[in-house]
Amino acid sequence: MKTSTMALRIAFGAFGMLAVLWLTGCESTFQARSVDKSGFLGDYSQFTPGEGDQALLRYVNPNADFKKYDKIIIDPVRTYSAPDGRLAKMDAETRQTLVNYLDATLREHLKADYVIVEKPGPDVLRLRVALTDAKGSRVVMDTISSIVPFGIAIGAVKSLATGSNLSVGEVSVEGECVDSMTNERLFAAVDSRVGRKYTGKFDKFSKWHTAKDAFDYWALRTQMRLAELRGQIE
Repeated sequence: MKTSTMALRIAFGAFGMLAVLWLTGCESTFQARSVDKSGFLGDYSQFTPGEGDQALLRYVNPNADFKKYDKIIIDPVRTYSAPDGRLAKMDAETRQTLVNYLDATLREHLKADYVIVEKPGPDVLRLRVALTDAKGSRVVMDTISSIVPFGIAIGAVKSLATGSNLSVGEVSVEGECVDSMTNERLFAAVDSRVGRKYTGKFDKFSKWHTAKDAFDYWALRTQMRLAELRGQIE
């Protein structure tokens, strides 16, 4: 048992070093200074400001036993937007492509640590995520993700490279993990990222990989944070 635990720590240590190199060397986005709450998560009274590389707002249930969960349900990614928000102004195909990719990269990262299932159980987490606008009152939009193979999702996002609809500027997400049986909130986060300067304006995601990088960043941080909460990363 000690040997396997040590091997696990070494493996995650190596993974963590690679992740740091990837996050600092390849990302084309940076964390926004603040983020508005969309209403997707309902109750925000438990949230506190994050520190360091944590989400801008976060919550961890101090009584949760994350080690008992080895399966996860990933709900379809949803969109919350103001009627005049960036997401609402996008054409439906672009919006669908973005939520599909966010769904796909979450599954790609989390399948390394969890069995992805469809039914609740005592050892099953449920992950809920929404892509949100940064400003204005929110309304639930009809765009929800479909399960798309990771490679196909990448190709679809790349196909947006020549269009102007990817100029979403600041992109925000809200997400939470709950117990699939009781719906008790175990972990939650609200975060926002902004595209780096490419065209002379900070307010545009001018290249397809900026949106992709933001989603990949959140998926990797979700995977690593859950691993930390299970005690697999120190």
